[in-house]
Amino acid sequence: MFDNGYSAQLSVRVLSIIKNRFVLVYQRLDIYKDGKLLKHNKIRFPLKKFNASSDRPLVKLDDKVVIEGKVNKSTGKWIYDLSFDMGEYSADLSFEGVTKGFMGKVPASPDGDWWIVSMPRAKASGVLRLKDEEIKVKGSGYHDHNWDVKGSAALKNIGWFWGKINTEKYTLTWATIFKNIDLGQALLVINKNNGEYINIETEDITFIAKDLQVSSRKLIPKTIIIKAKNKDVNLDFTMKILDIHHVKMMLIMNYWRFHLMCDGKIKIGSDEEKISSTQIAELLRFK
Repeated sequence: MFDNGYSAQLSVRVLSIIKNRFVLVYQRLDIYKDGKLLKHNKIRFPLKKFNASSDRPLVKLDDKVVIEGKVNKSTGKWIYDLSFDMGEYSADLSFEGVTKGFMGKVPASPDGDWWIVSMPRAKASGVLRLKDEEIKVKGSGYHDHNWDVKGSAALKNIGWFWGKINTEKYTLTWATIFKNIDLGQALLVINKNNGEYINIETEDITFIAKDLQVSSRKLIPKTIIIKAKNKDVNLDFTMKILDIHHVKMMLIMNYWRFHLMCDGKIKIGSDEEKISSTQIAELLRFK
């Protein structure tokens, strides 16, 4: 999310239909202005053109480095450089982490599905290029990584919501995994800038999706409410959808990216903050 109204999503997805035999690799770049999609770019690469390190964040496509991460030895913070050249549209960005990352196995997917949020929040800066226009940007970034997501996840769950909320001092990473249309398991982690994180237990979280509307023949909410309360934390946020970007994945899965107006407050101990700003959330439905 950038300070001048632009926002962007950059990803490399590796999908194994038949393990180690039929593998699809996609590079994606989506650029938005005030929540509205300007350009959706997707390039498919053969597996032999894909290379990723198992030791550090390093992804190459066709021998070009597209994602590279390292740790700043003096500060201990992660630094990411991203270079996505999609022809007439491209993004060259640098992320510097300002929060502690976390990792875990998604509890609703016992057969797999690991999730690491290495950068719940980062200082982001760089350049977006839209045809002949070069736009300098700065703002906040986020990086996560899922792996070992097996087909059984689609059989046992309808899908999941996830998103983040940035206040001045705090970052909330939230998710809800839906086993069926009524039953979901909520996850919530709160990071303090340049500090530790707090994991909120599921029983202390209230997640409400309401004001349903039809999008691509599926019901999706126009309003999302997240509340949480325990002895240390009290928060209440309402997010209303401003705009939607929908795509099909592997022909059967529906995926929506939302830009939302988020209003609410968070109180941790005696520290209290209010926000009213645009945030990003995503919804994936297997069925």
